[in-house]
Amino acid sequence: MKEEIKAILKSGKSTKEKLRDLLKYAEAGKLAPFVQFVKFGLVGVSNTAIQYFVNLFGHEVLFRSLPEPWRSGLSIALGFILSVINSYFWNNRYVFKSDVKKAPGEHVKAFVKMTASYALTSLLLTWLVTAWIYGKGVPYWIAALIPLVVTVPLNFFMNKYLVFKEKKQVEKANPEGGAE
Repeated sequence: MKEEIKAILKSGKSTKEKLRDLLKYAEAGKLAPFVQFVKFGLVGVSNTAIQYFVNLFGHEVLFRSLPEPWRSGLSIALGFILSVINSYFWNNRYVFKSDVKKAPGEHVKAFVKMTASYALTSLLLTWLVTAWIYGKGVPYWIAALIPLVVTVPLNFFMNKYLVFKEKKQVEKANPEGGAE
């Protein structure tokens, strides 16, 4: 293990190429689950930022004239929609990428699964907890942060094991020696 890393670092490649090679090495070995979690975390940070700031912008600007239950609900929903789109794109292409090309229907199915899992965790939990905490007099910007402690790790496991779970590919040999 150390020899492979030393070889990558001592190669005559540019720093960018060395970093790319180190990442490929980590993704292919024992560090693969950790690398995947870190990548998910990076995507999660962008999702969290999108959801939080769109939620806040919707609450304070876009839906300001609406009564409170609608104001919070629409703000959270808008942040949710934009963060789910961002999440699917990056998780599909960057975190849980597969060598198997997906058909358009498979993308739709995975997107629906991811949206459902996020709806159960992020949308419902965020709305309930935020509304409860905000109702206790806590400023909205703090109340909207608290549910993230639970929803982010929960979404990782749901994405990994439900949405982007790779199907075990079993190839059966036909009499001619090729795959069926």
